[in-house]
Amino acid sequence: MPYQINLGQWKSVFAVPSSVVDQHIKIASESQLKVLLYLLRHSDKDLSDEQLSSALRLSEEEIRNAVDFWIERELLSKHDNVLVPSDTAQEQTIKPQAQHIAETEPAPKSHTAVSRPRRPDPAFVAKLLQEDKNLAGLMEEAQTVLQKPLSPGDTSTLVMLYDSFGIPCSVIALLLHYLASIGRANMRDLERFATRWADEGIKTDQDAEREIERLSQSRESWKTVSKLLGIRNVGNPTHAQLDNANRWVVTWKFSDEMIVEAYERCVNIKGEYNISYINAILKRWYEKGIKSLDALRQMEASTKSNPKAKPKTNKGKGSVFLTDGASFDVEKYKNTSLFDD
Repeated sequence: MPYQINLGQWKSVFAVPSSVVDQHIKIASESQLKVLLYLLRHSDKDLSDEQLSSALRLSEEEIRNAVDFWIERELLSKHDNVLVPSDTAQEQTIKPQAQHIAETEPAPKSHTAVSRPRRPDPAFVAKLLQEDKNLAGLMEEAQTVLQKPLSPGDTSTLVMLYDSFGIPCSVIALLLHYLASIGRANMRDLERFATRWADEGIKTDQDAEREIERLSQSRESWKTVSKLLGIRNVGNPTHAQLDNANRWVVTWKFSDEMIVEAYERCVNIKGEYNISYINAILKRWYEKGIKSLDALRQMEASTKSNPKAKPKTNKGKGSVFLTDGASFDVEKYKNTSLFDD
């Protein structure tokens, strides 16, 4: 008699790196997990921020922050605006499950299958080092900065960044010295930053110096903000923390008291710290030209004394009022967290 196993929903499965559960599930927010699972399930499609936002009912900022979160944790990499699994993630993928998929279901044509350039072999590296004095000089400088002899893998990585990604030796050296200044002088961080710079077109000394100045400024801004809000720094700050802090302190030029005020309102409304929510409050104040607590109090007093200027509340949809009757949707940022990138 013929036999058939009815797998039901198990007929269509996709692989998820084991590190998602083993290492990241405790700190990843709901929105970050939703974005990752949706991207893995639809890896055969080109998805825009707008499409993801519509499918997952998340803001486009939340989508971008979630993608950055997984890039920061080395699960994904971005090359030429295309997301690909990082080397670490590929090693941790559940291989038996992936093999089962290959046997039971034809692999879809994927637009995200483009991988990063391979590291050159030792023979090519040796030949290039003999021919290029600048590259040989970079190797010596890297050993000095890293304070260790370069392994064959280290040398191949440097040659790959130079030869495959087209990053000049002087730019790689500038990046190495910057990473050393923030305690991150290692080949893994060098490769991550350098490939990002290549994607962003940072390939001259002038561009590198400007980017280093921006990064340094952002780190200083985050030190200020984290101290103000009593946030204990664990590891390195995320892109969202750096970008938001720099925006509040440098671009919008908010005083310490205004940042603290936005933080306290966020905690009073949401019951927790939420960087996206605080940014939304400060953005509203910035757009209204409110730069001091006195101006804020005057605006709110004026709104309360003029009922006609105050729109009807919509408590059913979770809206609250920030200033001059402007509402802010609590539910929109309900699922974001401290770790939102």
